[in-house]
Amino acid sequence: MRHLPLCALAAGLLQAFPVRADNSEGQKDAVFTGVNQRQAADLTIPPGFVEGSRLYALVRNYYFQRDNHSGPATNDPNEWAQGFLLSYRSGFTDTPIGVGIDAHGFLGLKLDGGGGSGGAGLLPLDSSRKPDDDFSSAGAALKFRYRETLVRAGDQLVENPLVASGTSRLFPQAYRGVTLKNHGLQDLWVDAGFVDSTRLRNQSGYSDLTTAYGARNKAGVAADRESPHEGWAGAIYSGPWGLQIMGYGGQLQDIWNQYYLGISDAIPVNETLTLKPYLHYFKTRDSGNSQLGSIDNDTYSAGLAATAYGQTVTLGLQKVDSRTPFDYLAQNDRIFLYLSNSQQFADFNGPGEKSWRVQYETPLAFLSLPTLQFTAAYTKGEADLTRVDPNSPGYGYIYNPDGKDAKHWERDLAVKYVVPAGPAKDLSLTMRWAAHREGDGYTAPGNTRGNSSADEYRVIVDYPISLF
Repeated sequence: MRHLPLCALAAGLLQAFPVRADNSEGQKDAVFTGVNQRQAADLTIPPGFVEGSRLYALVRNYYFQRDNHSGPATNDPNEWAQGFLLSYRSGFTDTPIGVGIDAHGFLGLKLDGGGGSGGAGLLPLDSSRKPDDDFSSAGAALKFRYRETLVRAGDQLVENPLVASGTSRLFPQAYRGVTLKNHGLQDLWVDAGFVDSTRLRNQSGYSDLTTAYGARNKAGVAADRESPHEGWAGAIYSGPWGLQIMGYGGQLQDIWNQYYLGISDAIPVNETLTLKPYLHYFKTRDSGNSQLGSIDNDTYSAGLAATAYGQTVTLGLQKVDSRTPFDYLAQNDRIFLYLSNSQQFADFNGPGEKSWRVQYETPLAFLSLPTLQFTAAYTKGEADLTRVDPNSPGYGYIYNPDGKDAKHWERDLAVKYVVPAGPAKDLSLTMRWAAHREGDGYTAPGNTRGNSSADEYRVIVDYPISLF
């Protein structure tokens, strides 16, 4: 971003906070890529409500097209929209407990709705499921700073393995609640929070919390399975030589208790080669009223990335040990989802699913375009849909008696270019293509969620501007 609207951080502070999930390289549609870093920067801003203020804008043009070749989907989502986002972050008052405010507002305009074929997630839909002509929203949060502790209350973005703001459409998803970050101990971040509602990425207003896979019935329509709130607590330790350990636990009221453990490292082999192994583990169990039914899910995700001469090759392995899919809060999308094999179209998180992924990234500087990046990935998985309880209130629609060996694969290609200098500095163009294909038994008869053979295209133009 031009004149990046952050105060400089001490090197140790920057290294202590993760920016994103390990698998998200080459998948960055995100409006924001450093929410946690910006909150960390808030701890270093000198006192001064006005002096520490920042205002920035994002002009985003987004085209989304999906061609469904088979499966339960009944239309081909096709939307093109123009977005304008303003974000204001004040400094803090010069008081024992510094007080500030963060505020945002956005406007989204429909450029084309594909002849009424909505559902791409860029724009809200009317009663006939056609994209609205426009939508907008605004929100604010109070923030309080005391020494190494930052508390925010109100509308805000969240990034952690259990609760995260989906950012892979026109505007980011927001949550309403209270969050706390503390950096009182060297190399250790403490993160806790409580949220009771969310504004989805294509909505103007707030709604109750739901999950990505368990909030629909066999007819594919929304079921009454909302949760009144989610609370979480976690810690992030950053050790020597790039070692990072993350641990989180949280409860989605009346649905589940979920726990996460993540370990990653960066190991320099020599002057040119660096190895980055990582491991993610999620444990999810139903709790309270168990609105989605019985959940006994253990999901393992691991990978190894090798980087040399600017090129990176990543191998990812993933296993879901459960009769239910690995589920998560809607719309905690692939930008921040800590699954090794979660890709543009599919998460490869079905019941009993095993999958592998290989990904290659390289700069295309030899074309005299040093900021041009190319990414290619291939992922293949096999789930067991016969393991699903057909009477499960949350996941019974996934059951398929013919889905013992339900195979599918996905191929992803992406090109991203960032203007390096001049009046359009930091303007970026991202083009992405995902091809997903299903095998026999992969799509359950009652699953209208959209797990089909499809080709999906995205073109995103972003122009970030720092106003002051």
